Amino acid sequence: MKFTKLQTAGNDFILVETSDVQRDWAAVAMATCNRHFGIGGDGLLLLLPSTVADFQMRMFNPDGSEAEACGNGLIGLARYVVDRGLANIQEISVETISGIRRVGYERKKVVKIGMGKPRFRAKDIPVVITQDKVDIKLILNLVSIGNPHAVCFWSHPLSQFPLSQIGPRVEQHEPSRVNFEVARVLSRKQIEARVWERGVGETLACGS
Repeated sequence: MKFTKLQTAGNDFILVETSDVQRDWAAVAMATCNRHFGIGGDGLLLLLPSTVADFQMRMFNPDGSEAEACGNGLIGLARYVVDRGLANIQEISVETISGIRRVGYERKKVVKIGMGKPRFRAKDIPVVITQDKVDIKLILNLVSIGNPHAVCFWSHPLSQFPLSQIGPRVEQHEPSRVNFEVARVLSRKQIEARVWERGVGETLACGS
């Protein structure tokens, strides 16, 4: 299988160009994303043809689950498209499960991505908020940018936050599980964050 390894802000992916929608890509993701016995990556990106956009992107997590969207994956895929000469225009459209995303270029470099409007209502994310799965006093801010997120704002150094213990429990919020970020506002222009991605664990970055 021909593949390309890429990363965006340390969030790394395996990208495969294909038109094969019948293959068990969930199984391929579990095998290839394994960091000891596979290629290693935070996810498997598929670059597919589309009937409604310039390209289609599908993204599978290392546990085989499929994500609705992925910001860093979109950036990496967009850069790949230009580097391979598959597009030579100022903007492309990319079909994802959560809708069409647009990527803008200047001098063959990705300069902007459109992730859509953030949604804050539980039914739009979706997530069930009546179940208490975490026995710690956290205020979770729920938001969807095509994929569901729960954000906890923390006033202490993030290195002190027990992400490896709390992350897996927050992730299990039903019905589709959520990505979890803990963030600390440093100034009006800077926020630091740690990310626990569903189906992956802690990653170095999150584009969404």
